[in-house]
Amino acid sequence: MERNRLTGRVGYVLMLFILCYGVLAGWLGSSHAYAQSVEKGTDMLASPHLVVLMVPALGFEDVKKWMDGLPEDIQSHIQLAGMTMRTAGRIDWVNNLFTLSTGQFAEGPPLWNGYQLPGETIIHPVQKLRELHSKRSGLLLTADQRPWGYLGETLQNHQVFTFALGNSDTRHMMRRMGATLIMNSKGEARGHIGSTILTPAPYEPGDWRTDWDQLSAELETVWNRQPRTLTIVELGDLWRIEQAYDKFKRTARLSQIYKEKWLSEWQTWFVNTVQHLLAEQNRSVTIWVMTPAVSKEAKARGQLLAPFLTWHPGQQGGILSSATTKQTGVVANVDFLPTLLAYYGLSVPSRAYGEVISLQETLEQAGQEGQTFFASFFDDLQYLFVIYRTRRIIISVYLLVMIFLLIATACYWWFSKQYWGARIVQVLIGTVLVSPIYFLWLTPLIQVIGPYRWIVLLFCSAFVTSFVLYHLVSNLWFLTLIGLTNTLVILFDLWRGSVWMRRSFLGYDPLIGARFYGLGNEYAGILLGSSLLAVTGISVWLSRQGWLHRRRVKGMLVMFISVFYLLIIYSMAAPRLGTNAGATIAALLTYAVSLLFLFRLKVSWRYLTPVFGLVVLCLAGLIHLHLQGEHTHIGTFVQAAQQGDLQTIGEILTRKLEMNWRLIKVSLWGKLFTTALMVMGLVSFRLRRNPLYKHYEEMAQHHMWMTGFRTMIIGAMTILMVNDSGVVAAATTIIFLTFPFIFLRFNRHSIRTGSAPPGLA
Repeated sequence: MERNRLTGRVGYVLMLFILCYGVLAGWLGSSHAYAQSVEKGTDMLASPHLVVLMVPALGFEDVKKWMDGLPEDIQSHIQLAGMTMRTAGRIDWVNNLFTLSTGQFAEGPPLWNGYQLPGETIIHPVQKLRELHSKRSGLLLTADQRPWGYLGETLQNHQVFTFALGNSDTRHMMRRMGATLIMNSKGEARGHIGSTILTPAPYEPGDWRTDWDQLSAELETVWNRQPRTLTIVELGDLWRIEQAYDKFKRTARLSQIYKEKWLSEWQTWFVNTVQHLLAEQNRSVTIWVMTPAVSKEAKARGQLLAPFLTWHPGQQGGILSSATTKQTGVVANVDFLPTLLAYYGLSVPSRAYGEVISLQETLEQAGQEGQTFFASFFDDLQYLFVIYRTRRIIISVYLLVMIFLLIATACYWWFSKQYWGARIVQVLIGTVLVSPIYFLWLTPLIQVIGPYRWIVLLFCSAFVTSFVLYHLVSNLWFLTLIGLTNTLVILFDLWRGSVWMRRSFLGYDPLIGARFYGLGNEYAGILLGSSLLAVTGISVWLSRQGWLHRRRVKGMLVMFISVFYLLIIYSMAAPRLGTNAGATIAALLTYAVSLLFLFRLKVSWRYLTPVFGLVVLCLAGLIHLHLQGEHTHIGTFVQAAQQGDLQTIGEILTRKLEMNWRLIKVSLWGKLFTTALMVMGLVSFRLRRNPLYKHYEEMAQHHMWMTGFRTMIIGAMTILMVNDSGVVAAATTIIFLTFPFIFLRFNRHSIRTGSAPPGLA
C-alpha cells in the first residue's frame, strides 16, 4: 500500500513537471521581442512618387547585411516583412510576377520577357498568355474578371505615370521582368529596359553592372515629368552574379565576394539618395524594395520568404503585416496589388485575394551593442526558416513511427498476449495519442537541438506522460483524459490566436502560403477525433455507473455535450478563430450522428424542427461573419454560390479532389490513413470470428465504444471529402480511432492472472 502511494505521489510530481515544462517552452517560443503593437495596423504613408526597387535573387541574409550598414536615422524609418511566393504553378519569378500584378495566384508562360522598341515603348508577348489561358483554363484570369495588365491600366486611367528601368540581362540570356508589373492588357508599357542605367563591365559577371549615377538622373527626370509616378527599377546585378558563379562550388567564394561588393555599392547609393532627399526636405518620394524570387542559396536553406521593405522619411519604422496572414512580419504576394492600389487611393477589386499591407508593430533600438532595430525580427524569421527546413524530416519520421506502431501492436495482439507486453503496448499507444500536445509545446527547442534529437525528446516526453497517467488512472479514464486534454489544449490555443499552432510542425507553414492562421488540417483532425474519444469515454463511464439509464441524467448529459460540441464547431468556423470550412462541415455531421446514436435519441418532429432551426440560424450567423469580415475560404465559396459562379465553385471542388488523390498516392499521410483502415479491418474480422464478450454489461460497453468509433469513421471520411488536403485531417482523426481500438483489445491481457476483470475498460 505504501509503495502504491509513493508511486502515485512521484507520478503526480512527474506529470506536473512535464506539463509545466511543455507549457513554458511553448509560451517562451511564441513570444515576440517587438516593442509596441499597433492595435489595428497603420497604413504606410503615401507620397506622389513611388520607386519600387525590384532585386531578383535577393535573400534575407543579403538584406540583413545591407541593413546593418545603414545609419540609424534611416533604419528608424524602414518598415519590413517577409513576403510569400506561392503561385498557381511552381515557385519562380515569372509566376510570382503575374501573381503580384493580378492579386491572385497565377502562372505565366515560360521564356517571358519584355522588349524595348524605339523611344520609351516596351512590349510583351501577350499571345503567350492567351495560349497558356486556353491550355490551362482558368489558371490566369479571364478578360471579364481581371486580366493581365489590370494594374497598369488602372494606374494609367487615374493619371499615375508609370515607368520601368533596368534589366537582368546576362551574357547569354535576356531577362527583362520589371515592366510586367505595369504593362496594360495589350502588353505595352513605358520605360527604358535596355542599357540606359547599365554600364559595360567586361570583367564583371554578365558583362554589365548598374550605373548608379545614371539611375539617379533617370529617377529625377521621371519625378519632374508628372505629379504622380510609379517607377519600377529592376536591379539585376545579383541575378547576374548568381548565373555566372553559383553553378559550381569552386566559384562560391568568388560569388560571395561579388555579392558583398554589390551590396556595399547599393547601400552607398541608397544612403546618398535618402540623404539627398532629406537635405532638400523632399518628402514626396517613397521607396519600396522587393524581389520576385530569392537566391538559389536561400532556396537551398529553406528561406522561402522574399524580402519586402518600405522607406519614407515621415513613417515610423517597424514590422509589417496584413489581414491575409495575420502574422507579424509575414505578408502574402497577393497583398502587393491591393497595397499598391491603396497607396494611390484607388479601390481594391472585389476578386483580389490579398489585403492591404500595414504597419503592425513598431521597434526600439536593441539593448545590446552591435544589434539593430530589426534584430528581433531577423531572429524570429530565422526561427521560421529552421521550422521549414526541418519540418519534412520530423513529420516523415513521426509518421513512419506511427505506421510501424500500428502494424506492430496489431501483430502483437494477434500472436502474443503476455501481461507485461500488453501493458507496454498500451503505454506506447498513449504516447502516440499524447504526442500532438508536445508538438505544440516543444517546437521552440528546434532552435537549439537538431531534428533527430527533437524527435527523441518528443517521444520521451510523451512516453513519460503516458506512463505516469497509465499508472494513476484506470484504462477508461486513461483514454478519456488524453482525448479531453488534446481537445482543451487545442481550443485554448485557438482562442488565444493559435500562437502555438502557427509555429508547430503539425501546424501550417507560412512559407508555403496555403494557410496562415486559424485551425490547420492536422489539428482539425486531432480536435475532431480527440473530442469524440473524450465524449465516448465519459459516456461509457456513466453507463458503467448506471447513471446513463436515468432519464434526467441522460438529458443533462446530452445538453452538456451539445454545448461542448457547439463550442468546438464555433471555434472551427469563426473567422477570427478556426476558419476551417471542411472541419466545420465534418464536425456538424459527425457530432449530430454522435448525439443520435451514442445516446440513442428518439427522433421526432416535435424536437427535430427546433433543433434544425437552431442549426440553420447558427450557420447563417457564421456565414454572415465570413461575408462581412475578412477574406476567408468559406466567404469565397458562399459569394461564388450567391453569384452563381459555377466556374469558381468547380475550381474549388476540383482542387480538393485532385489534392486529396495526389496525397493519398504519394504522401506518408495517405499511407498512415490506409494502414489504419487496414489494421482496423483485420482486427475487426478477427473479433467477429472470436468474440470476447460474454456478459451483457461487457457487450453494452463494447457496443458503446464501437458506436463512438463508427462515428469517428464518418468524421474521417467526411473531412477527407470536403477539405483541401483532407487526407491529412482524416489521418489525424483516425489516429484517435485505431489506436484506442487496439488499446481496448489489450485490456484483458494487461490484467494479471487471478485478478478480477474490470470489464472492457
